[in-house]
Amino acid sequence: MKLLALLNSGGSAVRIVVATLAGTVAYFLFGWLVFEWILGDYMAGHTTQIQGFKKSDAEASMLMLVVSCAAYALLLAIEFERWAHVRTMKAGITLGAIIGTLVALMTNAYWYSTSHFFNDLVPLVVDIAAAVVTVGMMGRVIGWTLGNFKTRT
Repeated sequence: MKLLALLNSGGSAVRIVVATLAGTVAYFLFGWLVFEWILGDYMAGHTTQIQGFKKSDAEASMLMLVVSCAAYALLLAIEFERWAHVRTMKAGITLGAIIGTLVALMTNAYWYSTSHFFNDLVPLVVDIAAAVVTVGMMGRVIGWTLGNFKTRT
């Protein structure tokens, strides 16, 4: 209950939900554009392809992909609304890019240190750069949404 009270002070819960929805759509679209359309072939050629590891398009769960995007958007929306007070596209893209860099670095460094997923460091760096763009753009949309969505109090 304390968490709900914290999130809802001053109408924040509604703003967080709206920003999360906008961020989810943005991250899904930018993620598809960057990771699938622009970098899909490159990453497939520079990462280890293990039989059965990656699901085919028919096997993939669109629902779980949206849940993944929504979880990341919610993380940024809460941070931006409650603690960082991000209300502009510029602040959103900046903080989004920083968070995206750190999360991608953490994840990719883990995979590089414990597996043969990345064939060398170049695709690891490319993936981090892609996260800067995609999470930055999600942050930009969330920042804009929080700055422009007014709630009645």
